[in-house]
Amino acid sequence: MNPYNGGILVEKYILYISLTLSIISVIFFLIQNIRLNGIIRKYKYFMQGLGDNDVENLMISYLENLEKLRNDVHVVMDKRIKELERKIPDCLQHIGMVNYNAFENVGNNMSFSIAALDEKKDGFVITGIYSRENSYVYAKEIKKGEPQRKLSNEEVEAINKALENRKQ
Repeated sequence: MNPYNGGILVEKYILYISLTLSIISVIFFLIQNIRLNGIIRKYKYFMQGLGDNDVENLMISYLENLEKLRNDVHVVMDKRIKELERKIPDCLQHIGMVNYNAFENVGNNMSFSIAALDEKKDGFVITGIYSRENSYVYAKEIKKGEPQRKLSNEEVEAINKALENRKQ
């Protein structure tokens, strides 16, 4: 074998090899160009409407708006909380209830006394007395823990239960 025959063979195919590598390079170039165009399209969509602003200034303005909104929410919530705290002492918060038999001939504890008091011990006692023939409901006002009228034992017990609930 002549060593130059192999060289001729390489020279013969070098043109095909170069052409193949050139075509592969062009294909890779086209693929990269398509990818780059996609990224540019996304970038333009993202930057749409910014005008002269850049992303950093845009983010800073968003953060400033977010901080302003957060402060506004805190101011509104603080006002609402203060208003609720102002109203809570006047709300009925402490409830006591006693069921009992008002008469010997009536069972099942059908009569009741319910006491409802606020933080200042103002409120009322409602008493329902049940008999076989009739039912009666009475309400008595309580001011600073003191009744405005004489209370029955069950009504006093209901007030005591309400005051016990107050301590819990």
